[in-house]
Amino acid sequence: METKNQIIENLDKVINEYMAKQPIPGLAVGVVYDNEVIYTKGFGVKNIETKEPVNEYSLFHMASVSKTFVATGIMQLVEQGKIKLDSYLIEYLPYFELKDDRYKKITIRQMLNHISGMPDEEGYEWNKPQYDEEALERYVRNLKDKGLMWEPGEKFAYSNIAFEILGDAIAKASGMSFEDYMKEHILNVLQMKESNFLKPLVSKELLTAPHVLDFEKGYRVKVSEVFPYNRAHGPSSTLCSNVVELCNYAIAYINEGRFQETKILEPQSYSELWREQAATGWAGYTSEVGLAWFLGEYKGVKARSHSGCDTGFLSNLVILPEIKAAVALMMNCDYGPINYIGSNIMDIVLGHKASGIKENLANYTLEIMLNKDFETAMKECSLIKEAALEAYYVNADSFYYIAYELLERKKIKEAIELLKISIMLFPEKSGLYHALGDMYLESGHKELALDSYRKSVELNPDNMNGKKKVCKA
Repeated sequence: METKNQIIENLDKVINEYMAKQPIPGLAVGVVYDNEVIYTKGFGVKNIETKEPVNEYSLFHMASVSKTFVATGIMQLVEQGKIKLDSYLIEYLPYFELKDDRYKKITIRQMLNHISGMPDEEGYEWNKPQYDEEALERYVRNLKDKGLMWEPGEKFAYSNIAFEILGDAIAKASGMSFEDYMKEHILNVLQMKESNFLKPLVSKELLTAPHVLDFEKGYRVKVSEVFPYNRAHGPSSTLCSNVVELCNYAIAYINEGRFQETKILEPQSYSELWREQAATGWAGYTSEVGLAWFLGEYKGVKARSHSGCDTGFLSNLVILPEIKAAVALMMNCDYGPINYIGSNIMDIVLGHKASGIKENLANYTLEIMLNKDFETAMKECSLIKEAALEAYYVNADSFYYIAYELLERKKIKEAIELLKISIMLFPEKSGLYHALGDMYLESGHKELALDSYRKSVELNPDNMNGKKKVCKA
């Protein structure tokens, strides 16, 4: 077993190597080991324009890691008898309705474990932020034109909308605004004094800037013109925190609700939060879902986790309760392979040899494509596939996410080209064909889109969204 000093030394080495090989503006890392915070450091800069360095107190937008705090708040109210997990949602929000009557059967538990049948959010309007206290209830009331994808309880489908609704339920059950409840009953209790769901109250001096890829001038990084904040989406996304304070939160979970001399939950609540509720169909240590938390194993050790991705930010929190360890990661960009560095860090914490840092093939491909052309990128990737694939960090999802980022910036031609290269590299990945179908559909090539959707469904018969696209054609 390695000593704490050896772990810290190995962490410094692998993280500095990662920063040297990835176009990441800023990164913060927190590590809990044997129930003790042993590592909280910042790397890179808060803003590429000001060059101010990231440190352990720098604040990052947490994106979907926020959802685990919502689950914590719900369980507090369950303990107080103000909410029942298996009661219908409409008992707490009588104004909630959808366009079909099945919504009346949705329970609080089903919302927490993503089996309610609720669709996901498609537009957060970060460029049109709402700041008033009524924003969340107004959002919930405006859902009446949406419909369920299937019967509540039937199967898993990740839904941000569900967590906005749960946040509103917390507000109504507690008699406080959602953000005030989180601050008073969770953040303050865990000494997370700089953390907040309300961006206007977050320290401007500590807050990092969001960064995105600039596709207008080749392959470059720029500060995002918008910050991912909208009070209508507070519960699913808007917590800002730092690695020091997120480690406090992790320690409370490791110790079944206790942090130092305080307590946020009873032990039985943790049993419920981390009990397997549904299969996700995902790989790795997120194969099951509890109440908001994703469950699985990492190299034989139980892992409980949640990640986040919004405009200009990435985050990940993984707790390894059996060894009383946790890893908190925060990036002020939305394109870095965060799970890659996370896996290396967990390997070090577990006493394994880190796999070492490699260049991300998706970013490398995009750089060639934008700075040169599609043909050059395709030829280079063909050669890499033949002779040197192991020299790169290769992940199909990286191509997928970048393609949708290109689509968002109206770079449809480039998105299609990138996906063609990714399919050459990963010919059996259903999701890449589905994404290509979306790009073709957006560009007006309906027959090509249909061919791509059919291939996606052929590779993955459970792709219900793809089947709907094929049936509509």
